[in-house]
Amino acid sequence: MKINPFTLERYFTKYEFSAPYLLSCSDVEPLTLKELLAMADEETRMLWENLSLGYTDSQGHPLLLEEISNLYTGISPDSIVEVAPEEGIFIAMNVLLEPQDHVITTFPGY
Repeated sequence: MKINPFTLERYFTKYEFSAPYLLSCSDVEPLTLKELLAMADEETRMLWENLSLGYTDSQGHPLLLEEISNLYTGISPDSIVEVAPEEGIFIAMNVLLEPQDHVITTFPGY
């Protein structure tokens, strides 16, 4: 299969960090971690400083589920379904792949 070059990415590769004004970006100017943490309250800063970057509950981290539920009326944290990466990959592969397709992947992996 021949995939044509992604023209927009080629454009950004050439100009994204060298043009004085770039009006075609869809993102915002980034913050440094220091700038971001300066805006945090004490509780949030303590959560960040004690953050562990390992696996969490398979249903989703309780604080994340609580925050998601706060965005909606009448939804509790226990009624939110969060998809773990392996579940999302499994669902996508079941939808996208046909019996005659071939997949090359790393092992072990999701």
